[in-house]
Amino acid sequence: MTNRFDDQEMRNRVSLFFDKALSKEDEQSLLTDVNQDPNFVKLFNQEKSAREFIRNNVKRPSVSPDLIQNIRNAYRD
Repeated sequence: MTNRFDDQEMRNRVSLFFDKALSKEDEQSLLTDVNQDPNFVKLFNQEKSAREFIRNNVKRPSVSPDLIQNIRNAYRD
């Protein structure tokens, strides 16, 4: 029996999955639901593609070693 989730709940579960914030049981439940619901598959794949695009195409600015050291020194004080 497949549970039906509203769109927002589906998005939240998928986001938690990709953030690695679900327990193993919840991950298995999500993957089972994804395989049983075509709408869920579409949402899952869209989120996966968006995250891959960001990971591969958005470059983080580099931080100078001096800045890192200044932050560490401020934290220690």
